[in-house]
Amino acid sequence: MATPFVEGRLRNERLEVEISTSCAHCAQPMHITVDERFQWRVKERDADPHLFLPHLDWHSFRGRNIIHDY
Repeated sequence: MATPFVEGRLRNERLEVEISTSCAHCAQPMHITVDERFQWRVKERDADPHLFLPHLDWHSFRGRNIIHDY
């Protein structure tokens, strides 16, 4: 499945995905929901994650995927 912002645009529908992760600093679990418009919210009230979208120059990027090559 494509990320929600890609799939949502392709299908012309509202989609969202929930990411289950944990804080790299304190290991507290977190659940982050992201929708097709890049809007996000965190389920845990006391969590204050620092989220970012990687900026890639797709014309010069030659890696197989951004996970290992960003």
